[in-house]
Amino acid sequence: MVLWLLSLVWEVRADCSTAKPLNVWSICKNCSELPEYLLECEEVFDLTKDNNDTAAQNFIEENGYGCSKMGGERYFEVQRTPVVCKPLDKFACWYDATQDQPVKNRKLEDRQQYHLFLSKFDKPCVEYSGHYFQTTLIFSLLLGILGVDRFCLGWTGMGVGKMLTIGGLGIWWIIDIILLITGNLVPNDKSNWETLF
Repeated sequence: MVLWLLSLVWEVRADCSTAKPLNVWSICKNCSELPEYLLECEEVFDLTKDNNDTAAQNFIEENGYGCSKMGGERYFEVQRTPVVCKPLDKFACWYDATQDQPVKNRKLEDRQQYHLFLSKFDKPCVEYSGHYFQTTLIFSLLLGILGVDRFCLGWTGMGVGKMLTIGGLGIWWIIDIILLITGNLVPNDKSNWETLF
């Protein structure tokens, strides 16, 4: 009975993809209004691989998204960018190419079929490659004299040197622990540390 009364008050549609919401209280919402957990978003678009700063800036200005700099140790050093998203279920929202920020570098058919749009939220321009600070610190404290910490971070040549000199007779071992704690010893691929949560 209650559902029947609610159906009289609110407009109920199974397919929101073609129906524009008539009012604020409508069940059909615009795709850009969906919360992040109802969206399937791509990873941040890395423009640093080409090593062409001018082309990267032009792409960002033209399309409105992309990372011209990846990584950073502190919050204010990390660049942020919108990402390309689509709803988990294309019938869960109403797609308006004029209202949603469109993805300009994709075909029009793909944008309309998959309801692609730029997110209103920004994601950090960081990449992770499986390096944990806590694990590396434990390796450095317990097995750093044999160069295991350098091997784990991808510094293979330095790891071999550290192993052959038995941690530089202990001096190199202590220096690496200090470098690791102060944030000056990072993974060789310049990726960020994985988070524990």
